[in-house]
Amino acid sequence: MSQHTDQYVIVDLRAAWARRKFLTFWRPNFAGYAYPLSWAGDYSRATVIEKGSYLTRRRYSAAAGKDTGKWERFAVLRSVAEAIATAPPPGQIDGNAGPVVINNKQNRDHLIANRLRLRTRKAWRAQIMDPDYGLGEIIYAPTASKARYQKFLSVDCDAVTFASIRVTRSPDDDIILPAVDAITAALDEEAKSVLNHTLINKRFYTATDDKAICSLVQAGLLENTGRGWNTGESYFVLTDAGHTAAVSLRPIYPAYPEYRA
Repeated sequence: MSQHTDQYVIVDLRAAWARRKFLTFWRPNFAGYAYPLSWAGDYSRATVIEKGSYLTRRRYSAAAGKDTGKWERFAVLRSVAEAIATAPPPGQIDGNAGPVVINNKQNRDHLIANRLRLRTRKAWRAQIMDPDYGLGEIIYAPTASKARYQKFLSVDCDAVTFASIRVTRSPDDDIILPAVDAITAALDEEAKSVLNHTLINKRFYTATDDKAICSLVQAGLLENTGRGWNTGESYFVLTDAGHTAAVSLRPIYPAYPEYRA
């Protein structure tokens, strides 16, 4: 079995449910909510990453005017939730279905600490305030000032100044990236290099008994295609878990100009 267990449940800690006895989890296919983990849906790591802020978000803060409050929903490995779950008291769940997670600070903090962490590549719309330049473009950068500087560098016109460039956040265009998990972080530099090479080139050709390759196959990150030019050689490709691991090793903001839209 791959060390990258890919069964996540979605924890929902919205404020309206703060006084409920048990923690709430999403049912399968984003349809409804449930207390028992046996009724909760299994969501893949790839799905959580793809859905971004739909499945991973903080509460809205009126003071800040954005989602910077407590964690409201997020994904955790099913095994993490099951480890702190217990059978429900008789008569409180239909059919006494379980297990359930008691709604207390200790359990909430445990799940938050073990949530699937994601990274956000922030999107900005950079527009030169002149009709001749159109509606602008999406640029990825950690701050508005850096997005403005990138836009400034891309324009070959002496009339364009920093003051003439308007930059606004475009969260709908954000790119959500996985964070490095413990297994990926523990890989040696050669194995990480193989993952990056395979991500860029879509495949990796080498001897089937290569030590680094064998370790990545065992970890469930690479897959032998069984196709090669010579005996004892083959093309290897990333598994879904391997693709996530390879992407997680890349910086949030690659060197300019790679992260322009």
